[in-house]
Amino acid sequence: MRASSLELLLALVLAAGCTSPKASDTGDTAGADTDDTEDTEDTEDTEDTDDTDLDDTIELPASPFPLTLQLAGAAAGPAIFDQLICSHPPNNQLQLTYTWSEDAYAWSMRVFVREPFDGEGTYSTTIQVQLIENHTGGRYFAANTPDVPIEVVVEGFGSNGAYGTFTTGALSLESDEVTLSPQPIPFWCDAIDD
Repeated sequence: MRASSLELLLALVLAAGCTSPKASDTGDTAGADTDDTEDTEDTEDTEDTDDTDLDDTIELPASPFPLTLQLAGAAAGPAIFDQLICSHPPNNQLQLTYTWSEDAYAWSMRVFVREPFDGEGTYSTTIQVQLIENHTGGRYFAANTPDVPIEVVVEGFGSNGAYGTFTTGALSLESDEVTLSPQPIPFWCDAIDD
């Protein structure tokens, strides 16, 4: 009988050991905690990346303004510009408008990148350049690709501005032409309008 009691006690101890939490159960719980930690780290990494993506500012070089271009041909003399408005409207184009703040009746110049604009890069497919004499009866010279070779090189583009250069062939008014020098012509702005 004593042997049977011992066997019974041993069977009870073994049975009790079988109902305790399994090592794999404890491992699963620890694994769940580890997974939560990894998820938190992944979220933090994603947030860091998102913060970097949101910062699309660029380092602007020194401004090239005031800018003086020499006109030759049908219009001769200097064209002075000390202001530039850069626009990137919802139609996904880039527009540059050069003016001279001291004389509203002086020359102004506009450059349109009409092909899909995607920030930094070289554009030469669908570009227009306009030179406008701002007074009554003033002249309007223009050039369009592909009739005239025009290239816009955007070296930097961000939420705080843009810079680069452009080159253009002669601008026309009917049979008259005017050329601009020196080239390439810089552009630089510390704000981008919509």
